[in-house]
Amino acid sequence: MENAETALPVLKSLCLPPAHPALGRSTGSITVPASHEALVGAYGTGCFDEFVWIFTENAPTARLDIAERTGELRTILRSKELIAVRHDLGDHELHANDLVQWGVTDNADVLAWITRGKPEEWPTAIIQAGQLRAVASPRSSTATILGLLTRSTVVPFFPPDFPGDQPEFATNPYG
Repeated sequence: MENAETALPVLKSLCLPPAHPALGRSTGSITVPASHEALVGAYGTGCFDEFVWIFTENAPTARLDIAERTGELRTILRSKELIAVRHDLGDHELHANDLVQWGVTDNADVLAWITRGKPEEWPTAIIQAGQLRAVASPRSSTATILGLLTRSTVVPFFPPDFPGDQPEFATNPYG
């Protein structure tokens, strides 16, 4: 599987970025790996294959803002025991403040980094809507999306028709 440095060129050849990405403006209020900044620099905020949305700081809408969504996720998770999620994520000993939400699916599944160690080494947690189950990926956000679109990463609670045969990226696929 591709690492963070090589994943973006492969992803761009599989799924063309938009000519004019919908970019946010980084204020540094939330730390993100450089590989995610490169992903957002190429694609902007938006949706891969009408299912997986990516976030950035100061996004054009609050629903795509990484800081806003991370704050909401942490508030929700602080009020839950997360027994199943902690079990599924095993060694990560998950706590709400350890997560930065970098994406979401149309089904409300969460894609978040577990912020331990250096940002470029943060693993991705994919948490099912309702916090019922979770899977961990040691990959960056870019490599995780590439893995999902090439089917080398399979998430058991994602719909069977995702991804499509020719994945696309759109800043607003429903607008």
